Amino acid sequence: MASCDGLLRAQAIEAYEAIPSLDTHGELTRLILAEVSLLAHKYRYVRRHDVPHIQELVGLLDVLWQEIEMANASPMSPLD
Repeated sequence: MASCDGLLRAQAIEAYEAIPSLDTHGELTRLILAEVSLLAHKYRYVRRHDVPHIQELVGLLDVLWQEIEMANASPMSPLD
């Protein structure tokens, strides 16, 4: 099962990397992320073997929000 999951994940990543830019699909991307966030939140405390990949989703969402926060943080000026 794990090797099958790994292969499917690799194929999905390869397919998404072939998309030149997700900017043109921003609204749909946001909707997908919202649904993934809801699923991850809903199943976060379910036993891991009952709902596979939730911890991975939670971790990836955390990383995404950290990157967004870092990108949106205004740089400190030397006078501050």
